[in-house]
Amino acid sequence: MTRRKVIWHIGPADPGTAFLADALQGRSLELAERGVSVPTGAWHEIEDQIWKHKGVSLVSTPDISRADADKIALHLTGLRDLEVHLVLLVRDLPTQVYAAWQAGLAHGSTTPLKKYTARLTDPSREHWQAEEFWAGHDLGRILQGWTRAIHAERVHVISVDQDPDASWTALLGAAGVTDLPRPEAFTAPALRAELDPEWVLDVTTAWAKLIADRGFDLQGSVINASAASAGVGAGRSDQLEAVAELLTRATAEVERLTAEVVELRAANERLDAKRLKHKRRVERLRADLSSPS
Repeated sequence: MTRRKVIWHIGPADPGTAFLADALQGRSLELAERGVSVPTGAWHEIEDQIWKHKGVSLVSTPDISRADADKIALHLTGLRDLEVHLVLLVRDLPTQVYAAWQAGLAHGSTTPLKKYTARLTDPSREHWQAEEFWAGHDLGRILQGWTRAIHAERVHVISVDQDPDASWTALLGAAGVTDLPRPEAFTAPALRAELDPEWVLDVTTAWAKLIADRGFDLQGSVINASAASAGVGAGRSDQLEAVAELLTRATAEVERLTAEVVELRAANERLDAKRLKHKRRVERLRADLSSPS
């Protein structure tokens, strides 16, 4: 009997890997030919699709890394008795910080990069931007919260390059797929924030120690790439170019969604007109039927 197996990308909540869910959906037919299902929808629908598929199911929901204990338990309960593998795709920390700042700009933030990094590196982590970042990026917190009921050999921490192809290849590799190219999709330019090298080394060393102590499957190093790039931030011209490209894409997406809303409203108006017409017709028929012959 074919065993149901779940490969679940749970984080970190790095905007640089957010494209993976749509990319998997874009290659769902090719993956299905290889026996790999890509469940989509609300979580209960994903669970149903996982249980219906006798084979490997591949899921990417990196924002779930922010879940609290109750939400984690709720999600894992529905997968009980399945072979669940948790995958964490970890880009270097300076790149993750820059990507989070960049995503904030796209959603209206006006915080300068230097101030943003200062808030994130403050040991108290009291500012809301720090709390939000670390909730989805602190590897120690994510691993401790998600792995209580998961065998260590089924927890895969994979260090990946900035290039989105690296994340795509790593995730598919975890599902045993090695020959499927990444579909075309926009990913924000991968730049790095300038961070204190000693601070970066302290954070990533603590992560590495936890991974080693718990015996998780580590591919690559969560220390080396971050330590090597910590003191080398993106230049101002590169930052301006990246932000301009991101905002241009965001503006285009807003325009596309606005046009889509206009079309949907027009379609709803047409449907309302038809509904009213049919309602009046029904009322006339009822009146005719109820009148004496």
